[in-house]
Amino acid sequence: MAVIPVRVVARLTITAMHRSPNTLPPTSTSEDLTSLRDIGEVSARWLQAVGIHTVGELRRVGPAEAFGRVKFRFGRAANRNLLYALAMGLEGRAYNDATPAEKRRLCAQAGIPYHARRAR
Repeated sequence: MAVIPVRVVARLTITAMHRSPNTLPPTSTSEDLTSLRDIGEVSARWLQAVGIHTVGELRRVGPAEAFGRVKFRFGRAANRNLLYALAMGLEGRAYNDATPAEKRRLCAQAGIPYHARRAR
């Protein structure tokens, strides 16, 4: 299981506590994990296998911790796109809508390297 440094968890908790109700990400109309954009049946099964069964549980755990659990359990089958899909899905956005800064932050939170794509 990926370990998130205490200071990161504390910062995330403090940030979440100081949000006003108007700045919270949109909530899903269903607690089913597949109700999140870009989370399909396989990703939902992976999350359920690591103890995350609802959107609410995913919100409580956070995308970086959820990704770490899945990565530990399923290895290379889970890649960075799952991390982006979890985070962006909680915000009602597509996984490929994440900006480079958001991707860098998410990778840092998950304890994995960030590799920017090269321009072709």
